[in-house]
Amino acid sequence: MACADDKKRRVVLVRSRESIIAADRLPSNLGRASRVHGLIDAFGLDKMVQIVSPRAASDAELAAFHSDEYIRAVCYGDVAGDAEGDSGSEGSGDDDDDEDFGLSYDCAVFDGMAKHVRYAGGGTLCGARMLVSGAAHVAVHWEGGRHHGRRARAAGFCYVNDVVLGILALQRRFGRVLYVDVDVHHGDGVQEAFEHSAQVTTLSVHHAGRGFYPPSGGTCIEGKGRGLGHSANVALGRGASDATFERAFAGAAEAVARRERRLGGDDVAVVVQCGSDGLGGDPVGAFNLTGDAYVACVRRVVAWGWPVLVLGGGGYARSDCARCWARVTAAVCGVEIAADADVPEHEFLAEYALGFYMATAASAAADENTVQAVQALVETVEAAMEAA
Repeated sequence: MACADDKKRRVVLVRSRESIIAADRLPSNLGRASRVHGLIDAFGLDKMVQIVSPRAASDAELAAFHSDEYIRAVCYGDVAGDAEGDSGSEGSGDDDDDEDFGLSYDCAVFDGMAKHVRYAGGGTLCGARMLVSGAAHVAVHWEGGRHHGRRARAAGFCYVNDVVLGILALQRRFGRVLYVDVDVHHGDGVQEAFEHSAQVTTLSVHHAGRGFYPPSGGTCIEGKGRGLGHSANVALGRGASDATFERAFAGAAEAVARRERRLGGDDVAVVVQCGSDGLGGDPVGAFNLTGDAYVACVRRVVAWGWPVLVLGGGGYARSDCARCWARVTAAVCGVEIAADADVPEHEFLAEYALGFYMATAASAAADENTVQAVQALVETVEAAMEAA
């Protein structure tokens, strides 16, 4: 790992044994958190950050965004198990009620749901508070980033919208918050939560198309009322390569950042949702990225100089996700893990066979995005940001 001395900064990694266990039980990402932190530690990155243990979010903290009825449904369901006071929401006595709160299909009730909700929310709040207090320049919480959750409904594997909770916490100190989402799915829950706000700008670079979840994010510039023009979307076609994605992100993100600098000066905080489901090896299969694209995007955001909260999100090939997020963690610490670096000896080494290296390979999928189409999207965002 080559060190970049000019990028030294105070970095906090939010995690604990309890929060990792809680995240590992999420059905869509079983065991992923352990793999991510196992690889981070194998590279010695835990020695380069301050590790801060989160506490589980309280009802009052969750209620900053979520409805009381929803909190009762996900944290105090009439069920048996390892509980939260104790029911733990490991099941429900009423399937109709479950469906009313989105607790079915892709967000079915599961063993440990309440703890997942509380630690996902509590971890992101912990990271936000570290930025608010000035104790860190960058806070990383890989178990956060659940960007589809609604006030009173689970959606898209997201049982809590910790992102919204984190932004609300940052607003206690910062006049403006910029939310940047590089998950392959549109950051719909966050955009919707702040669509009327002129103090929160959202930028989502994602895939959108017929039959792809969620059915939103295809309109480039959105927002309502005073928030009109404060939601920007860059919807790319299938097979987006590193070159396509970085071109789209660089153009749109720099345009948004220029406006934030003009409106907020130094009084701006940034939240990055870094879902890794755009990787070429991810089962979602919409984009064809490597870890290089994610590293480049997060480096660009950190280089703006504002406090940054880095969150996880999607990512369903857990070894590839661990590779990607370990490299991003290194990048925010000012060091580099090369794509051709060997995976170090650690508990999960066997899962990186046969190559045992850090690269996440792109597939042979065709990139359906033309340079001209990407440039047109970027120019639309640029024009909207200059007009505001």
